[in-house]
Amino acid sequence: MRLSLPKELAEDFALLAKIFMGGEAGEGKSGEDVSGVGEFGKGEPGLGEPGEARPRVAVILGAQVLPGGRPSKTLEARTLHAAKLYAAGEASLLIATGGVGGNPPSEAEVMRRILVGAGVPEEAIVLEGEALSTWDSAWLVARIAGERGIERVLAVTDPLHSVRTVASFREAGLGAVSEAVYDSPMWRRRGMRFGQLAREAGAVFWYRTRHGVGSRSRR
Repeated sequence: MRLSLPKELAEDFALLAKIFMGGEAGEGKSGEDVSGVGEFGKGEPGLGEPGEARPRVAVILGAQVLPGGRPSKTLEARTLHAAKLYAAGEASLLIATGGVGGNPPSEAEVMRRILVGAGVPEEAIVLEGEALSTWDSAWLVARIAGERGIERVLAVTDPLHSVRTVASFREAGLGAVSEAVYDSPMWRRRGMRFGQLAREAGAVFWYRTRHGVGSRSRR
């Protein structure tokens, strides 16, 4: 008996595979777009819509905080990427999202410190320090965005994490465009990229079955 995946889930897995294979082909090593994940997603389902104006608000997805409140390399890479967007005039407001995990303080607070150290003024930074998952971040950031009249954001995270992140934000009612961080060790290091592919495939399946989230999610 041959089993087939639901169409939306199959599309999610295909998009993850396409992104991953772009890395295996050696693309993205200088920060350029890979497999349709970069600016506007190049029309890939769930990652961006061609022809839309680029959002001016960037949301930085949290990652592990190490003992002593030190940022993991992944958290640092995402945050510095957002700082560069601000310095280049490509983003006017940065929202850092992430609560307290295994080590205090919150991921958002650690990101704030990095951003300020990189020259981003405090008034350009908004903290969301409660989220414990990508799903939490989507809904909590959507609430902040609604209060500020923000309709669309850039989602700053690792390339493979972009699929689930953008879909979750859209499910929460907030338009999102992938801003993939190719400098993240989760992308640069082949072993870690393999590991993240497996985790994201499992997470996409879980999010779709539990929350109805997928690459073509809309609300």
